[in-house]
Amino acid sequence: MNRLSSDIEEIDGDYDVVVVGSGYGGAIMASRLARAGMKVCVLERGRERQPGEYPNTALEAVADMQMNLPEVGHEGSRTGLFDLHVNKDIGVLVGCGLGGTSLINANVSIRAEPRVFDDPRWPAELRSEKMEHLNTGYRLAERMLSPNPYPESYPPLPKLTALQRSAEVMGQPFRRTNINVTFKDGINAAGVVQKACNNCGDCCSGCNYGSKNTVLMNYLPDAKRHGAHIFVEVSVRHVERRNDGKWNVHYQVLDTGREAFDAPTLVVTANIVVLSAGALGSTEILLRSKELGLPLSDQLGQGFSGNGDMLGFGYNCTPKLEGIGFGHRAVSATSPVGPCITGVIDMRNQADIKDDIIIEEGAIPGALAPLLPLMFKAASCTGGSNTAPQNALAQGVREAESLLLGAYHGATMHTQTYLVMGHEANCGTMKLERDQLRIDWPQVGTEPIFEKMNARLFETTAPLEGISVKDPIWSPKVGDKLITVHPLGGCMMADSAESGVVNHKGTVFASSAGAAVHEGLYVCDGSIVPVSLGVNPLLTISALAERCAIHLARDRGLHIDYSDKGPIPPEPQTRKPGIRFTETMKGYFSKAVDSDFQTAADLGKQEDSSFKFILTIVSEDVDAMLASPEHEARTLGTVDAPALSGRPLTVTHGTFNLFVQDPDAADTRLMKYKMRMRSEEGRSFYFYGFKVIKDRPFWDAWHDTTTLYITIHEGEDETGPAIGKGILVIEPEDFIRQLGTLDVTNAKNAEERLATTVKFGRYFAGVVYDYYGGVAAPLEFADSNPPPQKRRPLRVPGPRFYPFKSGDGVDLLLTRYQGGSKGPVMLAHGLGVSSRIFSTDTIETNLLEHLVAHGYDVWLLDFRSSVLLPASKTQYSADQIALYDYPAAVAKVREATGAAGVQVVAHCYGATTFTMAMLAGLKGVRSAVISQISTHVVTPAMVHLKAGLHAPSVLDALGVESLTTNASSHEGFFSRLYDRALALYPVGDGEHCNSAVCHRISFMYSLLYEHAQLNFATHDRLYELFGEATMRAFEGLALMTRKGHVVDAEGKDVYLPHLDRMAIPIRFIHGAENQCFLPASTEKTVEVLSARNGAGLYSRNVIPGYGHIDCIFGKSASTDVYPFMVEHLDRT
Repeated sequence: MNRLSSDIEEIDGDYDVVVVGSGYGGAIMASRLARAGMKVCVLERGRERQPGEYPNTALEAVADMQMNLPEVGHEGSRTGLFDLHVNKDIGVLVGCGLGGTSLINANVSIRAEPRVFDDPRWPAELRSEKMEHLNTGYRLAERMLSPNPYPESYPPLPKLTALQRSAEVMGQPFRRTNINVTFKDGINAAGVVQKACNNCGDCCSGCNYGSKNTVLMNYLPDAKRHGAHIFVEVSVRHVERRNDGKWNVHYQVLDTGREAFDAPTLVVTANIVVLSAGALGSTEILLRSKELGLPLSDQLGQGFSGNGDMLGFGYNCTPKLEGIGFGHRAVSATSPVGPCITGVIDMRNQADIKDDIIIEEGAIPGALAPLLPLMFKAASCTGGSNTAPQNALAQGVREAESLLLGAYHGATMHTQTYLVMGHEANCGTMKLERDQLRIDWPQVGTEPIFEKMNARLFETTAPLEGISVKDPIWSPKVGDKLITVHPLGGCMMADSAESGVVNHKGTVFASSAGAAVHEGLYVCDGSIVPVSLGVNPLLTISALAERCAIHLARDRGLHIDYSDKGPIPPEPQTRKPGIRFTETMKGYFSKAVDSDFQTAADLGKQEDSSFKFILTIVSEDVDAMLASPEHEARTLGTVDAPALSGRPLTVTHGTFNLFVQDPDAADTRLMKYKMRMRSEEGRSFYFYGFKVIKDRPFWDAWHDTTTLYITIHEGEDETGPAIGKGILVIEPEDFIRQLGTLDVTNAKNAEERLATTVKFGRYFAGVVYDYYGGVAAPLEFADSNPPPQKRRPLRVPGPRFYPFKSGDGVDLLLTRYQGGSKGPVMLAHGLGVSSRIFSTDTIETNLLEHLVAHGYDVWLLDFRSSVLLPASKTQYSADQIALYDYPAAVAKVREATGAAGVQVVAHCYGATTFTMAMLAGLKGVRSAVISQISTHVVTPAMVHLKAGLHAPSVLDALGVESLTTNASSHEGFFSRLYDRALALYPVGDGEHCNSAVCHRISFMYSLLYEHAQLNFATHDRLYELFGEATMRAFEGLALMTRKGHVVDAEGKDVYLPHLDRMAIPIRFIHGAENQCFLPASTEKTVEVLSARNGAGLYSRNVIPGYGHIDCIFGKSASTDVYPFMVEHLDRT
């Protein structure tokens, strides 16, 4: 069967109808109003249990029990299936789950006698109908619930045969009663496939075979099919009327840990609210609503009835009765128990309706079997009357057999269970004490009807020669207490508020007097029944609900479509282990939106503008969440922000992303929070928050993982105007509470629950360790065989390739992108890279695209140090590039374009060698942009130290011919040791990362970029941009570093004497944070060139916040750097 409930995180903020509860009244109203085209939301306190998920052992049953006790309060899970309310005078057992009490009742479907509705306590409108509309309700309910008697074709049932024998001896009417049970495989009226009953006898602990026609099998799937949204584990606290006439429904989400933080209620809004939480639940909600100011009738909570229920037993009878369900045992076809109730002795034909009694046989769920031998032994000793004392010896033997061998032997298998109903005075009162519902009904058990029932049970047991055992708690010794499974009343139907709580349509009266009602507020369940019915009430409650639905739709001009819709197609059922925890964060928020986060938080603190959320974060599939790059879960919860609303806001459509890569920052992950917030007044806001996880010292881990930077927008998404910012934090004591809320959902067993917890914890701790573990953190390697990357198409014309040879015969390459008539401009890369640094698709706009967009004819030069060319693996010098590569390249461009001169943009090693080429007499260049280095070399201490120690020469002497940035996890021990050692290489604050490629780059060249200027894609794919560099080139650079200016490979000063050859317009670009060549390098160059050739030819821009190569492929270089280049090129 398809699951019906949706995750509560999917709830919308506003509905046409919110139905509270999913028993007979709620399920019927949800189905019918959804069929009428209304947007319906169902909120159910319990869990959704499908066939196969109900308890069938004693341990499971105890774990699924919840109790409300005087003085003590609530014990057990608030979503436990068996909900027992213990009171001084009368106890109540109801079901808790999607489907309400229909899940655990016997599903006996009998119409109440027509004379029951002659009672003047019923509204005049209903009585005047002469059962017309109520009979319509009965017919509609019977069509969906499909009541039918136990078939003659089915195996005979000992307990049914015994009841018939009792009736015959008593001279009272007997019949097989209608029960909502399926006895033939097929598709029911709602289109749901059901299996035939297998006679297991476990109806009252939940049908694990799908044969019992609970509303989970018909009305609820019908409601969902017609668009209803169904949510479980949601407890409604109270309702309130808004100024605009809509209703706010305040609810709690159960078993999420929110109670650990004293979380406020969440709110969903509706035009119509239907309370169908049962006689106890609906009354409790309205009592609490009344305490909070909703005007209601003073009759609220009055008229409680147990429907005249009484339990009894015929213990240790002569015939074997097979009255205990099979539970976890295999069902035997030769010893059938049958449905819980199959027959009735109907004594409702008395002259005075108050004397009417109906007796039904029953079956005890197998889950309770271990408790029965001792329980019946004790009960028979204290409250038993033996109808056949002559059989005492045989009874003793059978009793001993049960005590020794268990419930499926001896006396307990010879026991008949009775449920008796009649009419009591329905004088109970329900009220709230310390926010718990209590029922007060002094001496209810002393009403004469119960003594009559007990006498009838003796008569019923006598033909079976057993011991008549009355309800163990119905005894003067314990105050003649009763227990009922059929609670009624509390919100009684009546003509006016003086005598009831709702009118004949179920609409709630709006004051303590008169017939005025709260438009849009209804009650529709057993609580509206003003009298005891004297028979199982489910069918009458269903008929009343059908009648209420008809009136509600008719009053609004709606049509309920009752037509059959055919089978419901099956959906794949894939419940996988999930994770859930609740988090609270607190801080301050200011509407000064132009401020940065810290300033806004400080202003908020000064303004006492606090901001707090309590969010439950839910992943329904941990494996999928951790495997997805988005690591997304969903959220629900509340926000307290007085600057936005005086009352808590409810979170809807919330998402949480755990440790996602920041696309705009290298080696940075984010925890992102996005959600809508809806105020009780109906205003909507959008929340965006993020935590920043960076490679930092371990002591920063707490701050980073517990600090959230927030922005609030007006409206339902980020397109609305920003109205404020702030900072929230997790306080240590709240973090401890948060750990206690961590729970695994949908786990099949304890082992799977533990494994899922460990898996999630390992991932969380692993990421934190990766980023804050310092040099001990694991390294990230480039894949030696990376998967194909989806490339961003470049916004440039198609390339044309121009292979050519250098002056000394080396194969080189020029690639042309003719974006216009400006230029031509030739771009020259650095050492250990290629022309890809100008055309990478990892940033939004690269330098090639920028120049093309400005109309330039762009030529990318790959000279002999380009990692794309075979020549890069040879031992070459800077002099060879200057003397042979540049002249050939310039000549090739001039030849192809016919231009008299070219413009050049040269970076790093390309800038050094271009400078040397110009000083050596290169012709045909009319202007240039030089990035980071030119004639003079001024380096940081570490770079100068490596040069001073002749590190490249030492490596060369050791036989190391080149260095590479390529780092792979598949390399040998010494390479891995080398990479681990490089993790210790000193870099500036905030610049450490776990990329082995990045570490190698920093070792070979020093830190070439500010990590803050690289986006994730660029940093992640550095291996595409960098590669191998020859040792001879490093030796040449080290020599220049020691000399402080460009020299030839022998250290001779052959270039600087010719500064006059650089008398062309040149723009120098330098990163202010360059850790390879300090800004003083180009400052010195401008100084000496200006002194030789005049200052008018030269200009210089130092770029704040940038290092070295990030001036070429930084994420914001197109706005921070490129414009300076284009301005110069345009001018020259």
